[in-house]
Order: sequence, then C-alpha cells, then structure tokens
Amino acid sequence: MGTVYRISLIGAGLVIVGLMVLWFMMELLVRLTGIKKMPENKALADLNDEDPAEIDNLHHQKAVAAATAVAIMLRSSAPVLTEQDSEQGLTPWQGTSRQRQMHNLPRRK
Repeated sequence: MGTVYRISLIGAGLVIVGLMVLWFMMELLVRLTGIKKMPENKALADLNDEDPAEIDNLHHQKAVAAATAVAIMLRSSAPVLTEQDSEQGLTPWQGTSRQRQMHNLPRRK
C-alpha cells in the first residue's frame, strides 16, 4: 500500500511541475511577443499644444465617422414588420386558436 501512495505523490508532483513549466513558458512568450501599449488618445496628446481649431476638427471627424457607421448599420438591418404582414391581420386559423385559448375551450375531435 505504501508504493501506491508513493506512485500517486510522484505523479501529482510531476503534474504540478509540468503545469509550472507551462506557466513560465507562457509568461516568457507573452513578454517576448507582447505589443507595447500606445497612449489611447495619442492624437489628442499631440494636439495639446496646437490650435484649438485642429482639436475641434479631430472631434468633428470622429463624430462624422460614428454617424456614418450608425447610418450604414441602420440601413443594412431589415425592418421588423413588412408592410404586407401589417396589412394582413389575423388568419382564420390564428383567430380560432386565440378564441379557444381565451375561452379555454377544448379541442374538437
């Protein structure tokens, strides 16, 4: 029974060591291949000493880009109801089913 415990401990130790090696390898790869973060508002940071009109122009360009993206998105999406669906109303089958549900009538056999 002692050998079973010893083999289990050796196996558990090897698993832990393997996980630690993988962890350190991932950390090393991330540090070597990681992309350095740039300042978020680099354009605004560069324009701090510049003319306020240029800053307004940058904000205007961002607003136009956002409005264009929203317009494209709204144009490409399909409307929820088409004109034909709204004009049709209920079919006789739907009317019968709703009446049966509202008045709790049993189905005919």
